[in-house]
Amino acid sequence: MRKAAFLAAPLALYLAAFFYAPLVYLALEGARGEGLVSAYIEALTRPEYHVFYTRSLVAATLATLIAGALAVPPAFYAAYYSAGKEKMLVVVLMIAPFWIDVLLRALALKVLLRLVGVGPGFGAMVAGLAYEVLPLMFIAAYVGAAFTPRNMIDAARTLGAGPLQAFLRVILPLSAPWLAAGAAISFIYAFSDYTIPSLLGGTTGYTVGTLLYILVLEGDRWGVGSAVAIVVTLATMAGAALLFKRVYRVEAGW
Repeated sequence: MRKAAFLAAPLALYLAAFFYAPLVYLALEGARGEGLVSAYIEALTRPEYHVFYTRSLVAATLATLIAGALAVPPAFYAAYYSAGKEKMLVVVLMIAPFWIDVLLRALALKVLLRLVGVGPGFGAMVAGLAYEVLPLMFIAAYVGAAFTPRNMIDAARTLGAGPLQAFLRVILPLSAPWLAAGAAISFIYAFSDYTIPSLLGGTTGYTVGTLLYILVLEGDRWGVGSAVAIVVTLATMAGAALLFKRVYRVEAGW
């Protein structure tokens, strides 16, 4: 027990200093100037803010679904049907975008979309967000597939299951927690992103990230901005918790 506490202490201190302490500060910051209650009431009830929340929710959900659909097949192929240099090549090609700055990637994608006749708008924004979170979904799917026992897949094939049946009945359920983790991370990333919506969203690129920019950096309304940040953080954490609870219940057969 002491050894476990000793090993966990650095991570616990790091989270306390760089995650929980800033959250507490943001929660208290809502009381500055405008009052704690009024700041949170405005963040929750002002109709104009609901437009930002809804647009972010729809765009992030679509981007996560698209990224998942694109990432799962190559991730499972790399985990089960490739080896050696081929496996390394697939993995490197899928995570290579992470090696380039997000602003450069967004600008390059904007130019590419213009070449194919797609201008700034909601569709371009969703495509950009999906492109942005695709490596995250791939990593989660690949790790989930890699941790699936190979003998269970071989047993399913021996009992007559085809490749698709083995994928749906064995690989996918056992990889569900990892896919849920990738989906949660991708959704949160896309939900609060500012760069992609501002460059590709056009007149529809007003998301939560844009709202925080307007409130804090342009309007100097730190209290309401902090309240919005806390509301969004708590909502996404609650959504992720419900997702994981549901996934683990299904996996356990509850």
